[in-house]
Amino acid sequence: MRARSAGIVFNDQGEVLLILRRKAGREYATLPGGGIEEGETPAEACAREVLEEVNLTVDVGPEVLVLDNLGNHEHYFLTRHARGEMRLGDGPEGTVRQSEENHYAPQWVALDRLDAVNLLPQQARALVRGLAPAQDDKEVEQ
Repeated sequence: MRARSAGIVFNDQGEVLLILRRKAGREYATLPGGGIEEGETPAEACAREVLEEVNLTVDVGPEVLVLDNLGNHEHYFLTRHARGEMRLGDGPEGTVRQSEENHYAPQWVALDRLDAVNLLPQQARALVRGLAPAQDDKEVEQ
């Protein structure tokens, strides 16, 4: 079983950062993450993978889910204080793996659009909604 780690990253507007994927004719989305390297903790892998995939430095918070999924033992962490310019990072997704057949596109997605995105694994959708920061009630201008 392969060990993976992923981060749940929200911006100030309460949008979640997803990697929109197109691979082998399928379209889906994932949370930024990837394999845990030898000698690395799941939390360290989360921070490294977010930086490699989407060019953001994050503070890794609590582990919020561990699951076995498609031959992977996956760790999910809530992150805080994302810093940097969000874009496809300098890791293998942006430098080696990116092609017409294997496409990666990081994007901020509003929570009310989550149902329109094929977010995998299936548990991620409820997890993201449950962890979303509360948005301050905005006063209606009259």
